Amino acid sequence: MTYKVLNNITVKNINNGVISNVSTDLLVIPVNNKTISSDEFKEIDKKSNGYLLKSSKEALNPGNQNHLITSINGITAKKILLVKDLNEKDDIYLWLNKYKYIAKIANSMNCKNLSILDGQVYPNGKNQLWFLEMVSRSTESGAYIFSTTKNKTAKTEKVGKEIISSNVSLKNVTLITSKLTSAQLKKAKISVLRGFSVGEGINTAKHLGDLPANHATPKIIEKIVKNTTKEYQGLKVKSLNEKDLARLKMGSYLSVSKGSDEPPRMIIIEYNGGKKNEKPIALVGKGITFDTGGISIKPSPGMDEMKWDMCGAGTVFGVMCSLARIKADVNVIGIMACAENMPSARATKPGDVVTSMSGQTIEILNTDAEGRLVLADALTYVGKYKPSYVIDMATLTGAVVVALGSHASGVMANNQFLADKIIESGEETGDRAWQLPLWNEYKSCTRTNFADLANIGGGREAGTIHAAAFLSKFAEDYKWAHMDIAASAWSSSPKGGTGRPVSLICDLILNKKLK
Repeated sequence: MTYKVLNNITVKNINNGVISNVSTDLLVIPVNNKTISSDEFKEIDKKSNGYLLKSSKEALNPGNQNHLITSINGITAKKILLVKDLNEKDDIYLWLNKYKYIAKIANSMNCKNLSILDGQVYPNGKNQLWFLEMVSRSTESGAYIFSTTKNKTAKTEKVGKEIISSNVSLKNVTLITSKLTSAQLKKAKISVLRGFSVGEGINTAKHLGDLPANHATPKIIEKIVKNTTKEYQGLKVKSLNEKDLARLKMGSYLSVSKGSDEPPRMIIIEYNGGKKNEKPIALVGKGITFDTGGISIKPSPGMDEMKWDMCGAGTVFGVMCSLARIKADVNVIGIMACAENMPSARATKPGDVVTSMSGQTIEILNTDAEGRLVLADALTYVGKYKPSYVIDMATLTGAVVVALGSHASGVMANNQFLADKIIESGEETGDRAWQLPLWNEYKSCTRTNFADLANIGGGREAGTIHAAAFLSKFAEDYKWAHMDIAASAWSSSPKGGTGRPVSLICDLILNKKLK
């Protein structure tokens, strides 16, 4: 199961300046000095007897953001939305939010078709191809509405102050360009496909996380991922069950699921679209399908949000689906380390010592620091693929929420080039990340009298870094980065997955920044 919301996103190139005959439920015109002086706008404004120009000037006034117009004689579009455009100096996240919002508006108006005119204004350093990719990605991800476990008779609901539809109406998006050559149009179509595919990956990650934990156990996720090979023949999927993990001596991984009736699964996805001799990039995702904290049980308030503790694995799944959809010429290994962390008479206890696949013993001082335990063995296992780079993603610590808030994912790495490129892709996509130090001084937090390592240490200080310091002990043989996405992968208000950092990782891989 992948989760593509829209049926299609296409480019319509107009060479004669006529947009009054574009058939659509909603035509969006970004209002700026370029658009109102363009041939396309002049043509449609003439059909409106100057009403659009007058309305556009009102939309440009301070405080106005958009203006909805319905039913103009001589114009085929059923509705026209004039939107005050951004400018070159505006941050990328504002551009993302704008087009996500437009998709949400289209859904709220029960539109099946949406057409968006290219406003020909882009952020500094960006061009039309970037814009088309960004709009495609943003409209696909913005159109997402979770309704899988809702009553099918529910039509609308109140979210905060907004009344929104419970079902997606939007099916097709057309991006309107003008006067492109055949070569330019070909490149534009490639950008749109890429954006659409990455948007699908974002929604796939969101949907997997949004599913209630009883609808997304490790075994159910295993089935979902294996079913994607029917759609994407470029993906090869295998999984390791409890016996396989025991045979590989993954005592750290198995200690997490010990208290649960749901058996763990490590799901491995291979995508080989690059050269045969090219080393793969490896992505490793924490997939705790529900985290009670185990014996070190969490407080009840907000515990329902622990269904999103598998967003790292969801990101891996989303990225792999995007790469397969695009048929990218890269080699990537994705590992989803899935388990459920529950308290029971069988559960691992604070103070227990387990042996990891690497041979290092671990004293588990806190069973709520479980994500690093599944990742430790997954990071050891991925070494068999001799990866060029390894990136793990995990909703790992509450400390990163305090440090960075929801705006950025935390990055720590044993390779500065890798860290720099992750942050660069974050800036490029608006899916921002920020580096925290991983100095040797921090690694003393893993010391204990009773094992090679402890799974927590350092008290309240630098919790995010100490978690990465623990993981670094299992990633010493390759170039590695850890992304703590505990604050960025889902939102508490309104509740829902964000699909981050799928767009960042896709940009990093598709643009081959790690060459």
